[in-house]
Amino acid sequence: MVITGPDKMDGKSEKRLIAILEKQKKDLVVRYLRKHEELEAGKNFTDKLLESIFSLFFLLSEDFIVVQANKEFYRSLGYSEELEGETITLEQISGQKNYGCIKNALVDGEFSTLESSFFTREGKEFPVSLKGSCYVTESGRVLYMLVAADRSDFQAMMESMRETQEQMMHSERLASLGEMAAGVGHELTQPLNAILLFARNCAKALDDPLHNRPMIEENLSFIIDRVGKATSIIRSLKNFGGKAPDELTGVDMNSILLNILEFLDSRLKLSDIRLQLELDQSVPWVLGQEVKLEQVCLNLIQNAVQAMGRTQYPVLTVKTGVRQGIDLVSMKEKQFVLIEIMDNGEGIASEVKEKIFDPFFTTREVGTGMGLGLSIVEKIIREFAGSIKVKSNPGAGACFTILLPPAVD
Repeated sequence: MVITGPDKMDGKSEKRLIAILEKQKKDLVVRYLRKHEELEAGKNFTDKLLESIFSLFFLLSEDFIVVQANKEFYRSLGYSEELEGETITLEQISGQKNYGCIKNALVDGEFSTLESSFFTREGKEFPVSLKGSCYVTESGRVLYMLVAADRSDFQAMMESMRETQEQMMHSERLASLGEMAAGVGHELTQPLNAILLFARNCAKALDDPLHNRPMIEENLSFIIDRVGKATSIIRSLKNFGGKAPDELTGVDMNSILLNILEFLDSRLKLSDIRLQLELDQSVPWVLGQEVKLEQVCLNLIQNAVQAMGRTQYPVLTVKTGVRQGIDLVSMKEKQFVLIEIMDNGEGIASEVKEKIFDPFFTTREVGTGMGLGLSIVEKIIREFAGSIKVKSNPGAGACFTILLPPAVD
């Protein structure tokens, strides 16, 4: 086509058009380079940000394959960032047992806390706390984001604390046994003296065994009974001094209280304490550890006995029953097993009552106790999903009320 007349472009116009096109081309190149620099800067920023995160951070594809991860991820799990073409799947990391739970949580949407565990490349398991979310790109690509915090140190610390608390509880039990040494000595002296007396009677009666046969039989029967009594005391000492097993079983609180009161019988008599027993024989068993619940009752009864040291007519009341209460887990009303230990001693001052369950708090003189008793009592009760409260006024005694959930609701 030939341009003629006014439409024909002269040389000057042509040069101007070429200049405009060249400028637009340069502008497009500059914009492209700037955009590329921005993307690279954003990518570098993202990479540096990921590297600075101490938690394990990684992205998963729709097929749950790792597409991007930070250095902590590779370091903790033992994988190499340089291995090209290596596929790492969520199932590899989490193990078959945990895979379904984590996968379902991601598919369902965002979640903030999920306790699970990961496996290193060598197969070593370690606990993690997970946070996750789902993201869909503009092109429709589905990505899952996971942030995992290594809980190994936390679990080790909690295990160490648990062991320390167990040792403290055991030490408290041994300290309680030491305090009861005088009463136990008196308790064992009685059957031993009786055994010696009846044995001497039998030895004398052997001068004429046929004539004295009824007396010999009677004395031997008394000896057997007293040996049984002494054995029972030694067995109680062994049980109170033993460490608690870890497994939970059904525990009869009435039986525990009766055993402790039998064990402390001589001490109650020496202190002229009148015992009022109000045990409901129909109360259900509780789920717990017998040795620990024995320690709870022993500590509370011992405290009650000490509180009545200057009371003219001391009375110890021990009661069991059932009571309605609020379950702190479900926040619903349910039936609890009730244990009450009440004294008419000197009572507890209001400023002291707020602190009696604090660790190492004690009103005893220096050197007479570690102040662990009631803090351990409260810990044990909370461990078995129960509660403990105290009502007291100075000079009006104290009443400790324990509520424990039954073994079977």
